[in-house]
Amino acid sequence: MVLTTVGGYLCRRLAWVSERTGERLMTLVAVFGYPVVGFFSVWGLHLKPSDAALPILAVVQVVLMTFLSLAMAPWFTEDRAERGLFAVAGGLGNNGFTMGAFVLYLLYGEDGMGLANVYFIAFIPLVVVLFYPLARHFASAQPAGSLGRLILRSLLDWRSLGLPASLVAVILSASGVPRPVQVSSWRLLDILVFTITPLAFFGIGLRLHLSKVRPLVRILAGLALVRFVLGAILGLGLAWLSQFTPWPLADLRWKIFVVEGFVPTAVTMVAVANMFGLRPREASVLFVVNTLLYLALVLPLVLWIFG
Repeated sequence: MVLTTVGGYLCRRLAWVSERTGERLMTLVAVFGYPVVGFFSVWGLHLKPSDAALPILAVVQVVLMTFLSLAMAPWFTEDRAERGLFAVAGGLGNNGFTMGAFVLYLLYGEDGMGLANVYFIAFIPLVVVLFYPLARHFASAQPAGSLGRLILRSLLDWRSLGLPASLVAVILSASGVPRPVQVSSWRLLDILVFTITPLAFFGIGLRLHLSKVRPLVRILAGLALVRFVLGAILGLGLAWLSQFTPWPLADLRWKIFVVEGFVPTAVTMVAVANMFGLRPREASVLFVVNTLLYLALVLPLVLWIFG
C-alpha cells in the first residue's frame, strides 16, 4: 500500500505516467474491482437472519456520520466543494480488506475477516444510493436537481454496476446456491485483492500533491475528529442501542462493529471524488494523511484495547 502510493506519486513527478491515469484507475477500481471482490465474498458467506443486525447498524452509522460531517463542514471548510468532500470523507470508512477487515483479521483471524464481510455487505449499494448523488450535487457550482432525481441518475449510471452485483450476491448466498469451487481452488479472491489494492493506491499516488497538505490542515484536523472520535462514540452508542433489539450485538460481533466504526476514511472516497470531479487532489491528501494518523495514533490503541 505504501510502496504503490509512493510509486504513483514519483511516476507523476517524473512525468512517466499522467495524472489523468489516476482518475481512470480509481474509476476502474470502484466500478469493477471492488464490486467483483464483494460479489464473490458475499456469495461465499452463509447468511442467517440474525446476521442482518451488523450491516443494518453499519448503514445507520454511515448515514449518521455523513450528515453529521455535512453539518460540521462549515467549521473546517471554505467552499461548497470542500463541504461535499468533507461529508463524503467523514461518512465513508475504510472497512474492507485495505484496512478495517485486515485489522480484524490481525485481531481475530478468519472469523474476524468473515464478520467484517457481513458488516459491509451494504457498502456498495450505499455508495451508489447516497455518495454518488452527494458527490454529484457538490461537484457542481449549482445544485443538479432534487435528491430523488440525483438518486435516480445514480441508479441508472453505468458506474453503478456494483449495486445489482451486490443484490445478486446476497440472493445467491441467502438461497443456498453454492459458489463455484474454482473461486477457492484457484484463489481468485487473493488474486483480485492483490491486483486491485495496488492499482487503487497507485492511482491515489498519481493524484497526490504534497503541496496541498498545509492548506488542508483544518480539514485534516476536522476529518480526524470525525473519523476517530465521533466514529468511536457513535459505534459504541449504536452497539449499546442494539441491546434493545431482537438481535443484540454481543461478543465478537460487538467488537467487529465498534472497531469498524472508527477506521480511517476510505479508498472509495478517493474513487468517488475522482469519478465526479469533487476535488480529487485534495481527496488523495485527505486519504493519505488520515490513514497515516490512524496507523500512528489509533491502531496501536485498537490493538491494545481489543487484542
